[in-house]
Amino acid sequence: MKLIITKENLIKALQKIIGVVEKRQTMPILSHILFRINDESHEVIASDLEVQLSSKIDLEEGSDFLGNITIPGRKLFDIGKGLPDEAVLEIEKIEEGKLQIKSKKSKFILSALDSDTFPLMDTHDENSIKFSIKSNDFKRIVGKTSFAMAQQDVRYYLNGLFLNIVGDEIYGVATDGHRLAKSGVKAEGFSENVSAIIPRKGVIEIDKQLEEDEQNLKAVLSKNHLHISNESTQAISKLIDGKFPDFEKVIPSDVDKKILVDCKSLKEALIRVSILSNDRFRGVRLGFFDNEIKVSANNPEKEEATDDIKADYLGELIEVGFNVNYLIDVLNVIKTKNVEIHLKDNNSSALLMPENDGSSSYVVMPLRL
Repeated sequence: MKLIITKENLIKALQKIIGVVEKRQTMPILSHILFRINDESHEVIASDLEVQLSSKIDLEEGSDFLGNITIPGRKLFDIGKGLPDEAVLEIEKIEEGKLQIKSKKSKFILSALDSDTFPLMDTHDENSIKFSIKSNDFKRIVGKTSFAMAQQDVRYYLNGLFLNIVGDEIYGVATDGHRLAKSGVKAEGFSENVSAIIPRKGVIEIDKQLEEDEQNLKAVLSKNHLHISNESTQAISKLIDGKFPDFEKVIPSDVDKKILVDCKSLKEALIRVSILSNDRFRGVRLGFFDNEIKVSANNPEKEEATDDIKADYLGELIEVGFNVNYLIDVLNVIKTKNVEIHLKDNNSSALLMPENDGSSSYVVMPLRL
């Protein structure tokens, strides 16, 4: 019995799941992809025990394989990419532990492991909560917040995205202790408030699977897993078991000074001035004058840079230091022409928001220079 697949359909399916397949695994089976083929559905599945991804795959006429088979994932992906665009692959088991891939005059013999040992996640939970969210709304939340997720922080609950459903809003929050990002979208009313922390790897891989469209995603949130699916793909991520910090306390509420500045002009000035910032701390100083922002930086070699840009501000002089990378990360995800910067004094965190858009907010902690 053979699996017959075009290169186009193989690569299309594998691209959605290959992100969780590693060549070197403590468990050899995790370097394999599971093909699960029956009369109702054809799918490929990959897992790293934290995230499980699956994608539907279209087979060609004459493909008569039914059942499960595992194939080394990265090797299959590389073989497929190396074949001509119009190639058709025939995959068949030739003996126990061996399979053959043929495409015209190309032939590959690969090892195959017992498909029964592939670790599929068990997500059954009678107390799970089902909800729906548009694909582009989920991607919007991730795109506007995920940059602030911590990486390998000992405070493990920061190494992911806090997803919270409150009334008619779904919002995501991420923080690494130095900056915070929050973004939300309107949603159908829910009977109860629910929340979860999705680990960094899960956030990234789920986002890669989704299209920027209006398609409704089916989501199931259980005690330990988030399961998101559309017509062609499924993603299951383990959740971080921890308590996310009270982020509302971090968002400054007593900021009484508002500066309005062109987003592009500020970003370009920050990039220019940062060339002469301290390589380690990446600090820049922002001075807020009447209708002007002075951006400056210096380094241990006593080199310095300054840049003045126009801004809409009338008030007392304020000078605050920030990590320039954190400011640029925020400006990269703000799509309005202008950005609002809210401050209290020379020692306060900055609250940044898109102009006249309260759906997203960003906090950057000050840096002592």
